[in-house]
Amino acid sequence: MVIILKLEIIQPYHPTNVRLFGKMYMSSLTPPILAGLNPPDIEVSITDENVEEIDFNKPVDLVCITTLTPSAPRAYEIADEFRARGVKVAMGGVHPTLVPEEAIAHADAIILGEAEGVWQKMLDDFRRGSLQKFYRLEKKPDLTNLSRPRRDLMNEKAYVNVPKVETSRGCPFNCSFCSTTTFFGNNIRYRPIQEVVQEIKDLKGRFVFFTDNNIVGNPKYAKELFKALIPLKIKWISQGSLNLAKDWSLLKLAASSGCVGMLIGFESLVNEAIEAMGKKVNKIIEYAEAIRRIHSQGIGIIGCFVFGFDEEDPGVFKRTVNFIKRLNIEVPQLTVLTPYPGTALREKLEETGRILHNRWEKYDTTHVVFRPKLMSPEEFRAHYDWACQKVYSYWAIFMRMLKSLRHLRSIYKFFVFWQINVVYRRLYQISLEDRHL
Repeated sequence: MVIILKLEIIQPYHPTNVRLFGKMYMSSLTPPILAGLNPPDIEVSITDENVEEIDFNKPVDLVCITTLTPSAPRAYEIADEFRARGVKVAMGGVHPTLVPEEAIAHADAIILGEAEGVWQKMLDDFRRGSLQKFYRLEKKPDLTNLSRPRRDLMNEKAYVNVPKVETSRGCPFNCSFCSTTTFFGNNIRYRPIQEVVQEIKDLKGRFVFFTDNNIVGNPKYAKELFKALIPLKIKWISQGSLNLAKDWSLLKLAASSGCVGMLIGFESLVNEAIEAMGKKVNKIIEYAEAIRRIHSQGIGIIGCFVFGFDEEDPGVFKRTVNFIKRLNIEVPQLTVLTPYPGTALREKLEETGRILHNRWEKYDTTHVVFRPKLMSPEEFRAHYDWACQKVYSYWAIFMRMLKSLRHLRSIYKFFVFWQINVVYRRLYQISLEDRHL
């Protein structure tokens, strides 16, 4: 007789999971990926606390919680509640991977890094009553023949219909403030293109967000992927480096394959800050021309700017706002430098005693959690507020989008970027409502 194991996968709540038109902006890909790893004798369910309440009385055998740093405190509360009721808890995700000794105080097992390759062993150990504290795959998993995400277990009606698809994992850059390389590694691993194409064909929507850290990291792979996407007639957004603008054939293929926009990390307008963070691909002198090239192909830009590097003085806020306006970046993403666990930035700030606190829920890139070098935390927050108010006012958004019609050449794209602007405006408002630095 086969004993069915009841497994509950939980995504904890955090206020930065923004709603748009009454729905969550996008669902997370991690819970359905984890659900897809389970064999047929596992009865699996998913609860995303951002859209539905957790039933702590639900009859389950094992609870698995995935969490990033900002939602870690809530993840610990959920884990403690289930364990108090006698339910075993496994935990994983970026935050538990980076601070396993902290996380294990709230769980029976921690999955370090990616789950493929260790998930089945964890389940087998649970069945035998011999759960280990830590599970880690010695070698990063191959992305060939990945299990298909169980999106059917998500409450899809609660989300804006923008399914996420991954074509690769890893990032070749080693930015001092980013935890991606620690988690996924600095070598990019790719899925077979045909498997990506088939997954997209099976999706209901015709708009996709590719979760890759740098979808153009390998131009040869990217060109083959974009060629394969053309017949699908989809629209898509992803993240990429400025290298996209340096290769005309790559840029044109991206546009032809349905690329609506690209999230690009400009990070800073201060050369010394770029050098210190280690992002060698960024050359500030090339920013303006790269933006013009990308715009020439009808592709909009979500431009990421991070404030708080030691090399930046208060004037960087005004220069950044003017740069965004002059180059007409459709969606500015203005964030606060955040020293996540496991990063070189964190180590540096700890050594100099500049970490203000470890209230992880504030580590959401909109709160000041460390002492900047050239201004006080209060001064920094005042400058940050000024910049956000300048770029996230409805008038500023409208003017950017109106000017963007010239190169986007599409009312559809106009509304796509309007919505994304509203999401970032709401993220900033959430930080204001908190009123903590």
